[in-house]
Amino acid sequence: MSQRKYSPPLPLLLVGLVVAAAVCVGIWFFFADSISERWNRQEFSLTAWQAPYNHASTVRIRMVDDLLNSHNFRGMTREQVIAIVGEPDKTEYFRDFDMIYWLGSERGFMSIDSEWLVFRLDDQNRVLEYKIVRD
Repeated sequence: MSQRKYSPPLPLLLVGLVVAAAVCVGIWFFFADSISERWNRQEFSLTAWQAPYNHASTVRIRMVDDLLNSHNFRGMTREQVIAIVGEPDKTEYFRDFDMIYWLGSERGFMSIDSEWLVFRLDDQNRVLEYKIVRD
């Protein structure tokens, strides 16, 4: 007597495929922005950083990781920071900081805020602290 192999019914297979596809779409939906952001990073370029920008620009946000990985600003003078990243942006945001640079829309899922590179200086105009913040 030959044994018959069990094969699941077609509707069960279809349900499994639909569930797997839904999980894949959900994962992509939640992580696509962060995957895209990592793929689109670029090296820091002063020319590109200082180019005129508007709120649709994403150049600075794509370069800031390279900038921070290649420069330790702590202890630098205001003039040294300006030589690297140019004059700070004029803004009313983050009044607790001395130098502020708009980077672009925040990275990640549902970006509703902006990211900013901020510097706090001491009494001798040397960098005490710098970090990326969101508004």
